[in-house]
Amino acid sequence: MISGVVVLMATSAVLAKDDALPKIDLEKQCRKTQVAADSLTGQKNPDAFDLCLRNEQSAREKLMERWGTIPAADKRSCIHSTDWSPSYFEWLGCIDTKVYVRTMRENNPFSMSSSKLCPTVTWQTNGSVSNVVACQLR
Repeated sequence: MISGVVVLMATSAVLAKDDALPKIDLEKQCRKTQVAADSLTGQKNPDAFDLCLRNEQSAREKLMERWGTIPAADKRSCIHSTDWSPSYFEWLGCIDTKVYVRTMRENNPFSMSSSKLCPTVTWQTNGSVSNVVACQLR
């Protein structure tokens, strides 16, 4: 019985570690941001690095606070630590957008059938799509 508990605890620890918010070298990323800002504007932007660092640290703190409540599907969809320029700020924006869209769909589950817009989409109460009626070509 005890060995089963130990195995379960060890497995949980591995899963928790694998599910951790990926670490980003913020100084490296923000230096890239500063170089890009300098290149785009054709002048030195001394505040770009500090602003980037503050925004990234703030976004990281918010993600850390919410990490346990973020659905796994949203994490898979939004968190890409090996992309060309990973960013806590971008990841947080993606997560917030997914939450907003899901909330809007849950609060407005009916289709826009009275609208002339197409396609017509009908939503389930959990926010998922239940039906799509394609546009009629004329």
